[in-house]
Amino acid sequence: MAQDRLPPLRALKTLEAFHQSGSVTATARLLSVSHSAVSHQLKQIEDWAGIRLMRREGRQTALTEAGESLALVINESFGAIRHEIDRLTMRERLPVSIASLRFVIPNWLLPEIETFMAENPAVSVYVQEHISDQPVSPEPDILIGFSLDGHIPEGADPIIPGAAVPVCAPSYQARHTIGSSADIARATLLHDEDMRMWKTWLSAAGIAAPDERNERRLFFSGSALICDAALRGLGVALCREALIEPYLERGELIRLSDIRIDRTAVYYLQISQHGMNRHAAIAITDWLIKRSRGRWQDMLHRQ
Repeated sequence: MAQDRLPPLRALKTLEAFHQSGSVTATARLLSVSHSAVSHQLKQIEDWAGIRLMRREGRQTALTEAGESLALVINESFGAIRHEIDRLTMRERLPVSIASLRFVIPNWLLPEIETFMAENPAVSVYVQEHISDQPVSPEPDILIGFSLDGHIPEGADPIIPGAAVPVCAPSYQARHTIGSSADIARATLLHDEDMRMWKTWLSAAGIAAPDERNERRLFFSGSALICDAALRGLGVALCREALIEPYLERGELIRLSDIRIDRTAVYYLQISQHGMNRHAAIAITDWLIKRSRGRWQDMLHRQ
């Protein structure tokens, strides 16, 4: 016999129902079919297997030992399938987890997620801060990271250009009248842990770095705080231009120069293997990539 195939699924389901209900009549009622349909499906399994699965006990039909054994296996198998479907369905209903660098969250990610969820109300999202160069545990469905040299992990997609420009608040500009690169060099420069940024920019502007003993500097732990300090008029900051577009458009920050550094830098999006098994995570990934390309495709292509 060619037993590399299975009997009809409906027949297996009928045998499982018969095992649970104990009679043809009860099985017919359980499956909402006729008495003869139940008998036909049970007979179909017997013909397929070549084994007697049913026996008559007076006016009642019962399972033989072989029928009982097969019914138990079918019940266990269907039970495992039901459990796995429930597990997968429950996992799909869990929020899609996105770990992102802090500065990206309010300045790009949240507005995009708000628009996505308005069009996909059944999807839930969990956003958490990702600290650069530190692993996120547990692994998120989607990770938004940053690469200074433009080299991104295999399978990741570039989403936001990372070039940086000097900016300040209108209030700081009014107090200091910054009109040239030399004026910028004399301003209060806002720094984060990446101490090379201002040295790189000053070099690109053809200006010698000021004597650190006389330079007024403020230090912050990250791009988000630097931007906050610039918005409050505390000094001049080097900010990732793409992410401060809303502040520039609203006039809350002023671009002080067209000289940009870190032209190869890029923010990237990477979906995890776990995320690739979730329809909602794939949908959000596709959405974010599409939105970024619609906004910065030319800049990302040049990189």
